[in-house]
Amino acid sequence: MTGTSFSRRRLLTGATAAAASLALTGCVGRRGGDYSQVSGQVPPQFARRERVVLWSAFTAYNATILQSVIDGFNSSQQDIFCEIQLFPGYPALDSKLAASFATAQVPDLVTLSDVYWNRYFLAETLEPLTGYFDADFGPDAFHPRFLAEGTIRDQVYWLPWARSTPLFYYNKEIFAGAGLPDRGPKTFTELREWGRQLKGFRYRGSPVKMRGYTGKDDWYFQGSTWAFNGGYSDGMAPTLDSEHTVAALEFDRAFIHDDQMAYLASDINGDFVAGVTATICNSTGALTSLLKAAKFEFGAAFLPEQDSPGVPTGGSGLAVMRNATKARKQATWEVIKYLIVKGAPEWSLNTGYLPVTTSSLNSSKIKERNAKIPAYQIAQDQLNRARQPDVMRRYVNETIAEILIALEKVYASGADPGEVLREAAQRLDPAIQRVLPKYRRLVAS
Repeated sequence: MTGTSFSRRRLLTGATAAAASLALTGCVGRRGGDYSQVSGQVPPQFARRERVVLWSAFTAYNATILQSVIDGFNSSQQDIFCEIQLFPGYPALDSKLAASFATAQVPDLVTLSDVYWNRYFLAETLEPLTGYFDADFGPDAFHPRFLAEGTIRDQVYWLPWARSTPLFYYNKEIFAGAGLPDRGPKTFTELREWGRQLKGFRYRGSPVKMRGYTGKDDWYFQGSTWAFNGGYSDGMAPTLDSEHTVAALEFDRAFIHDDQMAYLASDINGDFVAGVTATICNSTGALTSLLKAAKFEFGAAFLPEQDSPGVPTGGSGLAVMRNATKARKQATWEVIKYLIVKGAPEWSLNTGYLPVTTSSLNSSKIKERNAKIPAYQIAQDQLNRARQPDVMRRYVNETIAEILIALEKVYASGADPGEVLREAAQRLDPAIQRVLPKYRRLVAS
């Protein structure tokens, strides 16, 4: 078990740099003009086709799956060539995309995360997509819950692709050895009680903790705040220092520092498959990789509740850049149609991301997989209690960095949850005030 240390400077650098890049580009003032396409490599056999550039944040195995899908598109017709350009994760892609507006050279299609795309919407750089639908390819091609998350004032700007929710993963061997039920805890209170029961238990000769926490993503804490009837914000009004939100973080503090049955991990997946921790909360998108890595049987369950369900949606979707030329945008729409109708089942089946389209939900292969490995079906069933993150987390870019600072202070050092959340709310106020006028004009009714 290893701790993770963050500095405020390190956490804020990427977020504020990207925000500053957008502010300096003047992209809103030029939104009516066409931008050049970013450079790249076009194989000779595709040289005469209309080129579409897709910027992707997927790496390693998921990158190969996406390339396989796009290879299928390129082979399916003779008019368009789609080139994927890869970035090592969403932050790297976000920074590069923000900078691209300064040079007026943009990609055509981008996999934007659920907490980045809203900022590009506010900058008025995303193409409205509702008018592209027709009788053969309409909104009913998508899961309605996910499609709604990319819709603002009846206009679609962000299409579902790699969507997920967190799941509760538990080591069945550890649970059985400690006399715990073969299921996930129904509440956070029950999780803590099970942790006390696990105290002193050794797995494969080594002591084990009940839960490993990550300090790299606040997504799980967003869900916990809802479970305790709190949240980040009510609309754009912050609720970080409300008693319910504080109670969610106080639970974590007590579990880690009073009970000493949880801890801040540097790699929750690695610790889980090594048997260091009995449970973790991680994305449905991690299920496939965990199945390949774990040398023991594990279970997956809904996230614990407390006073309410607390399940946030996450992942990424597809956005078209408004400043691409008309011809590029129309070609991009053809890529999207292939991805959604033909590629989505292959993507969900091989990556573990949730089925977000009609074609993938009805796929016989996905249904067979879910019957064979029920954890995949559990992930789909949990979607019925999920909701998108709070407004402030989606539209105020500094929110995540500030929450990560607060979590690190509590998880690593046992700081007072009320104090660190009050400080976070105070530091976020200038950013909220900066975003609020445009949010009211473009989003709020």
